[in-house]
Amino acid sequence: MKRKMEWCLENWKLGVHLILKTKRFGVNNEWWCKFDSMFGVSFCKRMWMLIRIYPIIDNYKQMKFRARIGFVDGKTCEMLGWK
Repeated sequence: MKRKMEWCLENWKLGVHLILKTKRFGVNNEWWCKFDSMFGVSFCKRMWMLIRIYPIIDNYKQMKFRARIGFVDGKTCEMLGWK
């Protein structure tokens, strides 16, 4: 459990970027990136996602899928319960 919490604290910026589809915040797990992300959406679309909730859940499912197909190593996926 401690290892899982440490991993989450190290990578929370990347999670926020993938779930909320930010343009510059959290890209490559940095606070602020100089280039726009190809996954980023405008502020208005982000607010609409927050109101509707379902797109956020869908983005979380997509993040888990990407982790399982090889973007995150197997040990980390097992630790997070995504295996």
